[in-house]
Amino acid sequence: MIDVVFPDSEDCPDCGGFIFRPGPRAGVSQNIECVKCLSRFNVARWTPEWNDRFGYPPGKMPIVWAQRIPSEKDGGGAWREDMFPRVLE
Repeated sequence: MIDVVFPDSEDCPDCGGFIFRPGPRAGVSQNIECVKCLSRFNVARWTPEWNDRFGYPPGKMPIVWAQRIPSEKDGGGAWREDMFPRVLE
C-alpha cells in the first residue's frame, strides 16, 4: 500500500474529483472511492476527542492519513451495492 497526500480541499489526488463513495470502515479508518476516476483510498480523520485533548476548535475533521488501496479493476474486492451504493456524480 502506498501513502497518499490529500490536498487541503480533500479533492481526489488523482483526478480532482470531490465526490466519494464510502466503503467499509473499521476503527478510525474509512475506505472511500472517487466516483469520477474510481480510485480507492483508506483514510483516517482527526477525531473530535483529539480536538478536546489538544484544544483545537470544533469543525470538519481533516484527513490526517491516507493510503491507496486497489480499485475493483485492479484486483480490489467488490463493495456490496446494498451496503455501499454507487453514487452519481
